[in-house]
Amino acid sequence: MDKKLSPLELSKYWLEEVVIGLNLCPFARIPYQNGLVRLIENETTLESDQLSFFLDELEYLQQTPAASLSTTLIVFSNDTNDFEDFNDFVGLCEDMLIESDLEEHFQLVAFHPHFVFEDKDSLHRSNWVGRSPFPTIHILRNAEIEIALASYTDLIGISARNEGNLLSLSDQEFNKIFYYLK
Repeated sequence: MDKKLSPLELSKYWLEEVVIGLNLCPFARIPYQNGLVRLIENETTLESDQLSFFLDELEYLQQTPAASLSTTLIVFSNDTNDFEDFNDFVGLCEDMLIESDLEEHFQLVAFHPHFVFEDKDSLHRSNWVGRSPFPTIHILRNAEIEIALASYTDLIGISARNEGNLLSLSDQEFNKIFYYLK
C-alpha cells in the first residue's frame, strides 16, 4: 500500500479494508456497495470554518433523500492530532444538532487516529475499532440506524466480536492493515 495516498484515498482504504473488510461495522457494507456513502474532506484548521463545513454537510444531507445518500464521513485532514480536543469539537457539533432540532434525525460517531476506549490501555487492539487515518465525523441518519438495528440479531455481541477479530490478527496482518497508524 502506497503511503502517499491523499487523505480521501487513505480514508477510503480505511473504510473498505478496516471498517468493511474486517466487518467492524456490520451495517456499513450495503450502503457503501450501493454508493450511498459520501466521503468528503475538510482541509481547514480554524474551528469556526470546520463547524461551518459540518453545518453545510448536515444541510446537504437533510436536502438529499436517503435513497440517494445514506451517510457522510467528514475527514478533517488538517485537524489537530489531539484526541481530547477533537472529542470537544465533536461535542460542539452534537450541540449544533440539538440547537438545530436535528438530534431526532441524525447522530454522530467520531473516529480518530489516537482513539482510546475509556477503560482500555492505549495499546489495546480493541481501540483500533475507532482509529481512522484522520479525525473523522460520521453523520448517520437515525431512521436508517433503526432499520439496520431491527434486522440485526446480536447487537450486544458486536463489540466482543470486533475485539476478537482484532486480537485474532497476527502481528504481521495487524501491522499490514493498520500501516497508516504506525
